[in-house]
This record gives sequence, structure tokens and C-alpha cells, in this order.
Amino acid sequence: MSHDIAQAALSPRERWRLLRIAEAATPEGPLLPPPSGDCVERAASLVAGHLPHAFEGWKLLARVLDDAALPVAGRPLSRLPLPRRIEVLEALAEGATTSWLVRAVTAPIELVRAEEPGVQRALGYGASHAPIARIERHAFDANRIDLASIDEDREIEVDVVVVGTGAGGAPLAAVLAERGHGVAMLEEGGDFTRRDFVGRAVERQALLYRDAGLTHTIGNTLIPLPLGKTVGGTTTINSGTCYRTPEDVQRRWVLEEGLSTLGPGSLDPYFEHVERELSVAPCPPSIVGKIGEVIARGADALGYAHGPLHRNAPGCDAQATCCFGCPTDAKRSTNVSYVPRALRAGAVLYHHAKVTRIVRERGRAAGVEAISVGGEGRPSRLVVRAKAVVLACGAIHTPLLLLENGLANSSGEVGRNLSIHPAGYAFARMPEPVRGWEGVPQSYAIEEFAALGIRFEGGYPPPPVAAAALGSVGRRWTEQLGALDHMAFFGFMLRDTGRGRVTRAGGGGARIRYDLSSEDVRRVVRAQAILARVFFAAGATEVLPGMTRFARLRGLDDVERLETRGIGTLRAHHLALTAYHPLGTCRMGASSTRHVVGPEHESFDVPGLFITDGSAVPGPLGVNPQITIMALSERAAGYVERCVVERERGHARRAERLTKRAIVFDETMRGRCVRAADERALAVTLTVTASAHTRLNDAWRARGVVLELEGTITVEDVAIERPCVGTLTMRPAEERGTLLYDVSFADATGARWSLRGEKHARLFLGLGMTRLHTELRREGELVAEGLLRFALRDLPSWLATFRVATADVLAEQVPASPGA
Repeated sequence: MSHDIAQAALSPRERWRLLRIAEAATPEGPLLPPPSGDCVERAASLVAGHLPHAFEGWKLLARVLDDAALPVAGRPLSRLPLPRRIEVLEALAEGATTSWLVRAVTAPIELVRAEEPGVQRALGYGASHAPIARIERHAFDANRIDLASIDEDREIEVDVVVVGTGAGGAPLAAVLAERGHGVAMLEEGGDFTRRDFVGRAVERQALLYRDAGLTHTIGNTLIPLPLGKTVGGTTTINSGTCYRTPEDVQRRWVLEEGLSTLGPGSLDPYFEHVERELSVAPCPPSIVGKIGEVIARGADALGYAHGPLHRNAPGCDAQATCCFGCPTDAKRSTNVSYVPRALRAGAVLYHHAKVTRIVRERGRAAGVEAISVGGEGRPSRLVVRAKAVVLACGAIHTPLLLLENGLANSSGEVGRNLSIHPAGYAFARMPEPVRGWEGVPQSYAIEEFAALGIRFEGGYPPPPVAAAALGSVGRRWTEQLGALDHMAFFGFMLRDTGRGRVTRAGGGGARIRYDLSSEDVRRVVRAQAILARVFFAAGATEVLPGMTRFARLRGLDDVERLETRGIGTLRAHHLALTAYHPLGTCRMGASSTRHVVGPEHESFDVPGLFITDGSAVPGPLGVNPQITIMALSERAAGYVERCVVERERGHARRAERLTKRAIVFDETMRGRCVRAADERALAVTLTVTASAHTRLNDAWRARGVVLELEGTITVEDVAIERPCVGTLTMRPAEERGTLLYDVSFADATGARWSLRGEKHARLFLGLGMTRLHTELRREGELVAEGLLRFALRDLPSWLATFRVATADVLAEQVPASPGA
């Protein structure tokens, strides 16, 4: 958005208010001129151009912040003289209920102020790197299709459709395509190249992140939860850190989730294959950056285990923008590794394709429907029919899609059990220059406390982002900005004990509820104290933990006060947190009543529907999860392939059967059966295809012609569209024409059920044919009785499927009887 547009979006009063806030939040200093109208316009342009849905909210929050000074100073903030304005704003920034308001309003201002040319020249950041190398063109690039550029609806048929191209979808797609299966990959985001991974971090964030990076949890504190929306998913915007699943986590999977085939060692072949594909190796000392020296010095002094992180970025030149797309393609995210592999093997990729519906046929997943996003004019529609459907939209949007479709939730667990690895950080002022932007943003680790569920990892964000994350305002912020080249930065994350939930919000979005547990609050405070001790042992003169209380530590005495007074008194809303690894919302396990998918990643409720992203990972790992998800994705490819092969064989057998049948029709009956135990009425729906190898006139004369039944059944509280088989016995010659239904199926626990029913028609195929007197039995025991009906609204589909072969056809198909 241009400045002119930003100016038009701000009224004179709004512009004046924001300038007065900017003067107090970012006052002039040795490196920084006083804020000007241009500063406000650039901040407005930043928000309006890259976060358009947040622009009106930002202006409203500025007005609320202006009025928040009234209880403190008796006047709006904008009406106070500058010294008093700075004093009041600093007090509001430290308030438990107003700190988030100050940060929300001032962060865009601080970011653009840190981009002032004088600041960049004085501190020496913002220098341009070598030009981007020429991007190679490949024949398989023709398989990349932008759905937003297509102005017509289309339908395709493949073996497997994979929704999502990140860590959960792309590895499986590549494996199956290389085995010769037809694969379609669908991605809601765009298909970008390294030519797009340049420029300001905030511009790239708006391009590559879902909701421009503003996705967050709600609960006892707000926690930002950045998610990728681009080919490559979140792997395109992550730090590149690669850890295997810890063995204690795999033991927990076996003991708590019943995943006996996923114990320690079971995934090692997949880990090795993924690590070879991504060229995983320790971060070289040449690009670790000064932060590695600082942390190593402090950790050595305290006797803590430490070392470089393992990363997937061979040839990295440390441009320090991994989380905004790698400008050299050194980081082997799936957009440059598995996705090209899949395309080279013949897969097709549709991007800007938002999946809205999962198609089912006869109770099985049979494809998806998607609409284009981001284009002009009417959205185009894409239908992909497939033998297997794989969801890999991530731990937030896979459960959201299932909830929107009302699928795979007989356990009630879809969207529950969310873990997020809450993460904190701290700055430390060092006596020597650190220049954290000259190195990999996340390159080094302290391993000492992993067994306690605390893992320290870190490096440095881009300087303008770091300036907005300092957590201070006023003269302190201006002074800290001038010392940014001496600021070290490091972070940590927890293997969290709290759990959240994803539900549908108004307008079709996701509502992410998450309360940080009191145990995790204590561990965050402990982690901040540990990190401060490491920094002070390395020579820091000041540590700035990410929290609104104890926000400035000047020595070990302050650390001890943090440990003795902070633990137990600090609450979740006092902590500055982010999170990056949502997991568990469609968790895998052995029980259909506690889990959404089984050990083979297939839904308990919907055959042919697989989930292979972080939502299937049962619980937090305590490490960055991309290697775990990729290994599970490659493992799941074998199960999806088996489903495809069995489906192909089933289609062949069914086609052969039906071509030899003389009578074929589809029938649906609905109604209620009253449970004998408590007289509760259970809704029942039976949908079947009936077929018989006989002539219709033979059926009319015969005493007991049998038709085969195959379809699905839904019984409230028992089964959701479970496959069923059985027979329909037609006895038209009786005094009252009789039809006997005998259908069997298994519920999610494996228990065998039967549905038996009778129709009595005064005239065959006439009166009485719409009512089926029904009983339900479990393992032979009567459970419920009732009445199902054939509704008139289903008559057109019955007529459309009804087929009777001719006598000539039968003569060719049916062997002559001995007496003929």
C-alpha cells in the first residue's frame, strides 16, 4: 500500500494521535531522529498494506491506549506534555492488563523506526546480499497449476489426493508418485520461489504466513502461533532445526496410546531416509554467529551440556531470514525437496486451492472439492476424485476441515488435545558486539534441561523485528535500540503439560483455545532464570526477560529474586510467549473412543481417509517436530498405497459382479429404533446397493429370491457410516409380499452388529414397501427395535439406479440349468 493510500485511511485526528504515541514510545536519541508524520504514515502503510484485516482494529486500539491514560494522569495520553507522556506510557507498558495494549499499538511504530537509515548505518545491518542466482526451469513445472488463474470448473481423477504440502503431505506424495501412483497435491497458499523471499521481513510474513502471522491462541494469555500458508507449509518459514523423536516420547506412545508399532527404534529407518533427503547436519561454526560463543561460554562456566543445532540447510550463507523463506534455497524445506520430487515423478500440484468438502461414496472417502482463493472474479471449483484422501493441513486446519464436514469424530476428540510448545525469550546486553543478525537465526542449543521438558534454542530475529520485541517503550527503548549490536538473544520452549482445543469460529475460521497450565507458568519462570544465569556467566551486564514483571535483571541477586518471588506469583498474562509446534488435535492411537486415527493413520470412522500431519502426532515432543512428521508421513505412504491397491481390486470385483446382475438398485431408509435398556430413540440410516443374478419375472414367481446388499449404516451412538453387507430376501408369492433384510456391520470397537427387518406389501412393489420393521442386535443380543422408512425424496435416486437386464443378456450370462 502506498503512503497516499495510508494517508487516506487515517483521519487527521488518528494521524495526530498516533504521532503523539510515537513520540512517547520511540523518542529521539543519538542515532534516532524524532518521530515525524512520515513515521506514522509508514507504520500505517505497514499495517494496512500487509495486515489489512487488522488495520481498523489497530486504529481502535490506539484510541483505547490514548484513553487508558485517563485513570493515571487525568487526561488522554495525547494531551500530556512529552515528559509526562513518556512516563505514563512506560507505566502502562508494565501494567498486567495494559502491557499487551501498548505492545500491539507500538510494535509497528518501533519496527519502522528501527528501519530508519541512520540507525541501520550506525549499527551496520540491512546490507544487501549477493543477487539471487537464476532459477532453473524444469519440465515438471508444467504440473504446477494456479487454481486462481483458471476461470472454469474442472474435475480430475487420481489414485491419491493430498491436502497440504508441508511436512505431513509432501513426503507421502513424493513416495507414492515415485511408486507410480497418480497423486494430486492441493495447497491453499501460493507457490513461491526464492525470488519472492527478499525484502522486508514483514512483507514476506504477509506473503507466506496464514493471517499474516497473526494467528494466536486465546485463554489465560494470548500466544501467537505462526503458521505457514504456502507451498511447503510451515517448513518454508521455520528455522530449519531437525530433531528425531526422543525415545521417552516413543515409549509414552506405546504405553499411553497403544501404539505398539511405534516404540523406540521403529522409526529409525524413516529418520535416516528423511535426514539424507534434507542433508541434515550440525550447524557449521562459520555461520553459528557470535551468539554461539556467548552461550557456549556461559554454559561451560555452569557445566551445562550445549552444542550447535542440527539443521537441514547445506550451503547456508547465514542471511538470517530462515523464518521468512530462504532466499538461496539452501534450507531444504519441502517446497525445494519433496514437492519437486513428487512433481518430477508425475504428481500434479494445485495451489491457491482451498479444500471445502471431503467427498464420500458408500461411506468411504472418495475425493475432495476445492475452490480457488486469491483470484479475481468468481472462484473456480476443482473436484478431485481419488481412491484415498490424505489430510495434511496442519494441527489447526485439519481438525477444522473435519469439523466443517462433520466427519471422523465419533470419538469426540477432533480438535482436542492441542499441544503447542510454548516458547519464551530473553535479550542480554554484552560488553562486546554480538551483531546477532550475522549468523543463522536459530543455530545453537543448551541440552542440559531437556529431561525436564525445557529446551533452549536460539539465535536472532531480523533487527527491526528484534527492536519490536524488546518489550520496552520510551527512552529505555531508544537507548536499547542504540545498543542493539551488543544485544544477545536466546530462547527456549517447553514440552507443555497444558492442552487446548480447536473449534469453529464465526465466519468459518478457527478458534484456538489454550490455557497455559500453572506448572508450565512455573517452568517458564525457571527457564528465564536459567537463561539469565547463562548470560551473566558469559559476562552480560543486563538481561531483559520476556515478561512484564521482573523485566530487567541487573545481576544474580535479581535472578534469585525472580526465582524466589516470581515462581508462584507470576501468572500466564505476565509472560511474553509465542508457540510454533501445534500437535495432537486428531491424535493417533489404538482406541476408536480416544483417538481419531489408528496406528496406520486411517480414520476409524471413514475408510480411505488418512491424516498424516502434526494433528496425528499424539502429544508434545519437546523438540522441533518436522523430522517426526516427515518420518511418519513416509511410513504412512505404505498404508495409503495398500488402501489404493485394495480399492482397485474391490472396484474390479464389484464391476464384475454388477455386470452379471440382472437387478440392481440403490436404496436409503431412515428412522428410529427404541433402545430396550432405557427407551431412548436412536436415529438410524441404512444406504445399500441391492443386486441379484435373476430375471425380474423370475423374482415375481420365485419363493425366496436373494439379493446381495452392500453399503453403509449409521446408528446414533454406535456407528457413523460404517460399511455393511447382507442380503435382501424377496418372497413375492406369499399372501402378503414379504421382503427380509439381514445386514451385518462392526462398530468402532470391533463388536459385531446386525440389522434385521421385514416389509410386508399387500401388492408386491406396492403398498407397504416404504416401511421396514427393524430390530438391532449386538453380538446376538437385542438392543433396539423400531421402524425405518423409504422417503419419497429418495425415489428419484432409486429410479436412477434401478436396472433390469434383458432376457438376451441373461441368456449370455446365466448357464443353462440341467433340465433346460
